[in-house]
Parts: sequence; structure tokens; C-alpha cells
Amino acid sequence: FDSPPALMASPAPVLAGHVGQVLVVVRADRTTEADLRETIGLLSGCDNVGLILNGAAIAVSGRNFGGYEGYGHDV
Repeated sequence: FDSPPALMASPAPVLAGHVGQVLVVVRADRTTEADLRETIGLLSGCDNVGLILNGAAIAVSGRNFGGYEGYGHDV
């Protein structure tokens, strides 16, 4: 189930008590630690809470991960 952000007026805390796993999308350099801790607390009805880090600028060997332009095939 997808829900609006947990810190908004959201059904996320209620849904968390009825599912086996919750995934929280965390925006790099934007989501504060305090907001993340509050969110995890609200979702405590689920024993399995995972995090997905989104928007991170990670450089490997001097190269940045870019978009996926050109990774398709023509039909």
C-alpha cells in the first residue's frame, strides 16, 4: 500500500499495523534526523521498517550516477 507522507495527516501509522514491512523514502540532504525519528516512531506498529535513500549524489571513481537516458530500445 502506498500512502501520503507519514508526518502529514496520513493513514500510514494505521496501515503500518496491518502490513509485514514498511519502506520509508528518505530524501538525501532534505529529510532531517528529527523527522526520520518521528516517522519511525509513528510506524512502530510494524516490526520491519526499511529505508530507501533517494536523491543522493554519490561519486564512484570520480564519476557520478546519472539518468537513464538512452537505455531503452526502439520499437
